[in-house]
Amino acid sequence: MSLSARVTWRSFRVGAGRMILPGLAAFPFGIGFGVAAAQKGLSAFETTLMSFTVMAGTSQMVALDIWAKPLPLVALFVSVFVANLRYFVMGAALQPYLPDLPWYKQPFVWFVTIDQNWALNIEEYRRGKGDLGKFLGGGLSMVCIWSGATLLGHLAAGGVLADPAASLRFGLDFVGISVFVVVAALLFRGKRDLAPWTVAILAALTAKWLLHGNWYIVIGGLAGGLYGAMRDLRQDRVG
Repeated sequence: MSLSARVTWRSFRVGAGRMILPGLAAFPFGIGFGVAAAQKGLSAFETTLMSFTVMAGTSQMVALDIWAKPLPLVALFVSVFVANLRYFVMGAALQPYLPDLPWYKQPFVWFVTIDQNWALNIEEYRRGKGDLGKFLGGGLSMVCIWSGATLLGHLAAGGVLADPAASLRFGLDFVGISVFVVVAALLFRGKRDLAPWTVAILAALTAKWLLHGNWYIVIGGLAGGLYGAMRDLRQDRVG
């Protein structure tokens, strides 16, 4: 088995410890989700269970936006699927570094493929220092922090955060944006990324203006990815 697929207790603990601060950075976002879930009528158990099993703040917020009784299952499925399409790309980026990963470990890797955890670990894999133990430990740390934050938010919904405007006063609406900015900064590799990122941003903004729903996420990601892939293929042929 390659070192990149080996798990040790020491590396697991290191991975869990180093993701505490990034996890706490998303803590207010989790509280905001818990408050929103309570306002939609979800119980504390349902809110915590969703956070622990889904572990994707953006798609959970998207789901709450269209939450109703009876549940609009088709719209819910499509919206969450679109919001989570980036995980296909993130998973594909990991595959070359885990060629010998046993089948029974793969579901755990999928589960802990979380934006901040993935961004930090993929950089180490690219430098030849990837460690699956750190990846799994960091993901579990974030899962626990996120689930705990959403539970606290749900419990606080009957108290200090009972007023819907409280989230705005505490700046909870901005936390998600700040987290994604940090992830983007970690992934940025210099001038080489400027062109595809620009294409992705322009395509996403155009789609957001022209289309309803979350299709701008898909269109922006596909446009930037296709541009980058075509550019790399053209350079390989020239080289």
